[in-house]
Amino acid sequence: MPQKKLERMTEAFLHYVWQNRLFDFLNIQTTEHDSIEIIFPGYHNTDAGPDFKQAVIRIADMKWAGDVEIHIKSSDWYRHKHQTDEKYKSVILHVVYENDVDVERMQGEYYPTLELKDRIPPKMLVQYQRLVDSLEIISCESYLPVIDELTIQSQMSSAVMDRLLRKQEGVLRVLSQCQYDWNETLYRQLAANFGFKTNAGAFELLSKSLPLKILSKHSDSSLQINALVFGQAGMLEAPHIDAYYDCLKYEYDYLRYKYQLVPIGVHHWNLLRLRPPNFPCVRLAQFASLLHRFSSELLSEFVNHSSVEYLSGVFSVEADDYWKTHYHFGKETMLTHSVSLGTTAVNLLLINTVIPVLFAFHRFSGNEHYLEETVQMLEQLPFEDNKLTRVYKTTPIPRKTAFDSQSLIEMFEHYCKEKRCLDCSIGEYIIKLIGTTS
Repeated sequence: MPQKKLERMTEAFLHYVWQNRLFDFLNIQTTEHDSIEIIFPGYHNTDAGPDFKQAVIRIADMKWAGDVEIHIKSSDWYRHKHQTDEKYKSVILHVVYENDVDVERMQGEYYPTLELKDRIPPKMLVQYQRLVDSLEIISCESYLPVIDELTIQSQMSSAVMDRLLRKQEGVLRVLSQCQYDWNETLYRQLAANFGFKTNAGAFELLSKSLPLKILSKHSDSSLQINALVFGQAGMLEAPHIDAYYDCLKYEYDYLRYKYQLVPIGVHHWNLLRLRPPNFPCVRLAQFASLLHRFSSELLSEFVNHSSVEYLSGVFSVEADDYWKTHYHFGKETMLTHSVSLGTTAVNLLLINTVIPVLFAFHRFSGNEHYLEETVQMLEQLPFEDNKLTRVYKTTPIPRKTAFDSQSLIEMFEHYCKEKRCLDCSIGEYIIKLIGTTS
């Protein structure tokens, strides 16, 4: 039985046990029978080097300050070649699940070692193994009905913040590429998300080939904005299609020469498995309409308003009338159709573009008092029903607002799918409390 436990032990679990002191730490001793007092377990180190930094530990009558290294077996020290790495010279305690060999610090002197094999509550280890070995998509689903609401809300809030911080990294990367021009950054982020995954890459290429500062110079002309957008999208390369097309092409050819523009290839645009309202030409026309209205004041339009209702109105734009009877240039439809962005599309743009950019902008600018207001905008938007959020459909986890859906998407992609139960408040509750009392 002990061997079976050892085979399923992980260093991540030992890190969790050590950090939270979830073992019998009364009267603990080194393998050499020196007393140990853990004054401070150290800061968890996720970079290269020992697992916990700046620990404070009393061994026998001596108080030590330094690092702690954790392994399943003490022989892992040699297997990982720590004996040749100077970073590990600062280790003051070697914590292991099983001590199978003494680790030499220098000739005749060994690292103090603490063995945890008989000090971890067996039920807690079993509970952890049940979670990480579960074949269910949501490992903890059967436990959720008995988890208190506060624990669930705590994890959901943490996941939403993780997601916004993750998106912030992407926004800041784009900001750096844009020489810290926030308007250009927002423009590029909007463009990428106007592609709604299928054509996100094409829209991103388009925005990189067509700077906002050029569009801003022509914001008073819907014709020229449309010409620039469609021309740079590679959609105006044919010699003649119809009068509307020819008008755009005429304008674009002049602007193309003036600004020395190079369009992206039309092959970048994808039509497969798209409903007609999502066809590239329709989305490009809607994007052009938005830029015609706000290209010169794009960021301020969002920064100065925190009302979801108002911001939704910003996206209440319609493409040129031509597109009411067309999905492609030169191919007229028998019936007219809407050329405005649908409610679902607007909500996705707010969730995936506006809120993350505002979050990043306020943090970058030091406007911390606006952050809570920005996060609360997610609570004013409806829940996103998609294949990831449906995974939690049969659970008691809230599914009311975009705050909930963004939390669930983050939890699935970066917690549940990766079996990071030790980093989740819900998993921690199950392992720490249920695992030690059941």
